[in-house]
Amino acid sequence: MGSFLLISLFILGAALAGIFLLIRLLSRKQVPKGMLAAVLGLSAVAIGLSIYETQFHPFGRSGGSSYMEPLDSPSGRYTASAYYRPYGGAAGGITVWVDVTEEGGKPKTVYYAEANSRFDVQWADEGLLFVTNEEPGYPESDRSTELKVGKEIYHDTGKACGSFWVKKNYESCIEGEGFHEYNG
Repeated sequence: MGSFLLISLFILGAALAGIFLLIRLLSRKQVPKGMLAAVLGLSAVAIGLSIYETQFHPFGRSGGSSYMEPLDSPSGRYTASAYYRPYGGAAGGITVWVDVTEEGGKPKTVYYAEANSRFDVQWADEGLLFVTNEEPGYPESDRSTELKVGKEIYHDTGKACGSFWVKKNYESCIEGEGFHEYNG
């Protein structure tokens, strides 16, 4: 779970606690103006952060360790780079993501998932990237996919698939359990 999401949950919890306290004080008709302003302010921030997380999820990652050498597409127009980041200590896991950079452009994350023991990235052809992410002997954990660069992304949990930003910039979003196509 990302630190931004943890902060959002903490603020949302604090706002809810403040709202309950405010309701209790309102029933007794003892509401200080400063407390009312603080509760309303925290509530506004919590709602704003929630909207940002769900509707403007940027689907970009940074700060991970390089998993493999950058891999050029057949014509050299695109470069795919894979990264990983462990989380949760001994009981945690590893997330992996793939960024694709168009010649002269900025990297864009196109794949994000929990890592399995067999992870590989290959170009099927120009503009078609194949990501293998599987655990031999456990077909239900297979997170492998083929992506049309610039048109499709993969997000393991589907969190990014509901985002307004993702819908605006991609034709489809593949999640761990389904496929979303946009007409936009």
